[in-house]
Amino acid sequence: MADEQVEEYWRSLISSSQKYEEASFGKIVHTARQMGFRYQPMSAVVNLPLPELVDRIMALQDGTAKQVEAALGSKEEKGILISEAQEKYWELARHKTIDKSANQIRKWRNPRIKAIKNFITVTKIKELQKVGRDHTLAFQDWWIDRIENEGVKPSTANKDFVHVKDFLNTVSKHFKLDLKLQYLFEGILLKEDTEQTRLPFTSEQIIEILESDKFKEADPDVRWLATAMAGTGSRNTEIIGLLPEDIRLQNKVPHIAIIGRKGKKLKTVHSKRIIPLTGYALEAFKARPEGFPNHREHPDLLTNKMNRFLRENGFFPTENHSAYSLRHSFQDRLSEVDAPDRVQAELMGHRFPREKYGNGPSLEKKLEWMEKICLKNPTI
Repeated sequence: MADEQVEEYWRSLISSSQKYEEASFGKIVHTARQMGFRYQPMSAVVNLPLPELVDRIMALQDGTAKQVEAALGSKEEKGILISEAQEKYWELARHKTIDKSANQIRKWRNPRIKAIKNFITVTKIKELQKVGRDHTLAFQDWWIDRIENEGVKPSTANKDFVHVKDFLNTVSKHFKLDLKLQYLFEGILLKEDTEQTRLPFTSEQIIEILESDKFKEADPDVRWLATAMAGTGSRNTEIIGLLPEDIRLQNKVPHIAIIGRKGKKLKTVHSKRIIPLTGYALEAFKARPEGFPNHREHPDLLTNKMNRFLRENGFFPTENHSAYSLRHSFQDRLSEVDAPDRVQAELMGHRFPREKYGNGPSLEKKLEWMEKICLKNPTI
């Protein structure tokens, strides 16, 4: 009989010293849902309205021990510490770092570590199950104060919100919690300033930089990295990550091949591309046919060194300029000569907005457009 099963089950719980186990607890919660109940610990079950308690007991006719435990509760649900959940998160999200290098994984993890740390520090929340709307609102208020008083950009706050939401979503699914994330984060994102954050250089400004005596006296790696960026519009990490076999100077059309590899994942699937070399870019890779082997594992060091050199020597016209502005300038030059959209997308490594057919523009066709936007054809 069901009452005998219940009495026997409760007696076994009193005499046992079972510990919380994540896997077994998840099965109990799942079983309760299959029976049409929400799992609750025993202390909550005994205080349920009598009709609901009767429903749970009556559902146990010929029920198994697991069903009894699911319907009537076993012990208090253990609070899951956010610090413990964070360690679980790295395991659950490991698919997002497949084929990334150690440096790329570090850059992926660090902003998420910062965001979760900020959330815990601001809200003082410790247990995952207790995260509520008041916590996300408090987190938003903290960021608004920083934006008003410290000049922090709304986009910085929004990145934290996105990372925390992804963290909570991932771990709550794993622990089978119902955090109602859509409600928790509704209206949390802040309106961002649409003004362009990085301004492009003019072609004249780029030539002035590359031909200046100060620039020619710069650290060779800094000099050739900036020169390659100016001539190809490639991202700094793409250039630094090139292997010798990616720099194909002996080809009929000298070019670089930006491809992803195991341990070196590209920014997007559209980033894979081949770029013909002309002018300054050809000059740069003839000077660096092996690429930048001393910086491949830590590209940020050379990037920071380049930005610091350009800034300290007055090469940035405004605070909204950086070395990455060279890439924006490359895009502008393509637009100025009315290069076809697909050519622009394949040289920039952007997504082509329409369905692709065929193999796309040939290397020779790309070269025609590269020659139209070439800043200079130096004699080497």
